[in-house]
Amino acid sequence: MALRVLVIDDDAGDRKLVRRLIGQRDGDTEVQEAASGAEATASDMPEPDMIFLDYLLPDGKGVEFIAPLAQRWPRAAICMMTGQGDEEIAKESIRRGAIDYLPKRNISAPALGRVIETGCKLARMRWQIDEQRDDLSVFSEVLVHDLKAPIRSMRFLVDKLNEDLAEGRDTDVQRDVQLIGKSADRLNDLVISLAGHVHFDRECVAEEITAAVLIEDASQSLLAEIERTGARICAQGDARLTCHAPQIVQLLQNLIGNAIKYAGANPPRVTIRCTEEAEAVQLSVADRGIGVPPEYRQTIFEPFKRLPVAAAIPGTGLGLATCRKIVERHGGRIWCDDSVTEGTIIHVRLPRRTQGLARSA
Repeated sequence: MALRVLVIDDDAGDRKLVRRLIGQRDGDTEVQEAASGAEATASDMPEPDMIFLDYLLPDGKGVEFIAPLAQRWPRAAICMMTGQGDEEIAKESIRRGAIDYLPKRNISAPALGRVIETGCKLARMRWQIDEQRDDLSVFSEVLVHDLKAPIRSMRFLVDKLNEDLAEGRDTDVQRDVQLIGKSADRLNDLVISLAGHVHFDRECVAEEITAAVLIEDASQSLLAEIERTGARICAQGDARLTCHAPQIVQLLQNLIGNAIKYAGANPPRVTIRCTEEAEAVQLSVADRGIGVPPEYRQTIFEPFKRLPVAAAIPGTGLGLATCRKIVERHGGRIWCDDSVTEGTIIHVRLPRRTQGLARSA
């Protein structure tokens, strides 16, 4: 896969020099340019693997843009460049999150190649550590909160079952057993959902596949729900993309499953549209269900964030968080359509060729 490098420098001559020197390295490299920090952070350019950031920019010091760039592209390695070598600038850059520092007088093809090779590895390891720390936080929160509820329920129901057995209340015994089964199902759903959320950091292999096949596989996994609710799934358009197919099937399965679950009183009607762009494929999952209020459209992709109107509907609060994790690890973007007034539309934009899927550390 082509390595993407972003050069942020207001000097066109310096940008041209860095581009030319990077072009001498082995391997396919795509170089993007920006003349200011604001231009880089506001652009819709694909996620870079490496960012060379000038210290003096027309809209501020380069170090002030390290955090916004890292937030926008958490897997990118950032190297600070300055016209004059300065130890204090180097220390401040590293402290703020840069992985390296390079005076412009030392710029050469070997130096840039070294920074790119070591920087991308270090940035990937740093990102994986942050992801694993977040996963550990999710895991501990489930143990403390969500898992305790069905366990308490089962303990209470077992005590109730013992009482009903001792007193010979057969009808109550049958009901107790059914409720224990439901609590066990709830516990099982939580464990499966948690496992799916935290295990996407394992090594995976990308393959070329059509969106139609991915949608069909996801729909096959939901046959029981589709049959039970009378749901209709309509797929429009198709495109080829390179991805880790099981993860994208899981993504679509979660989105379609949500559309069915939150359909409201009417039979679920789900439309999946696939549109092609030059470097990306967009999948849009639309339904006519209960919808997402505007104030929740940004937070629904966070772990355990559920709508107040969905409190009575079984769920773990991890489905959309897992979707976001899958999309981000494919270098894509997922969002809830702000313009929708009825139902919900979730858009997923994936690169045609995935640059870097998660690898085990």
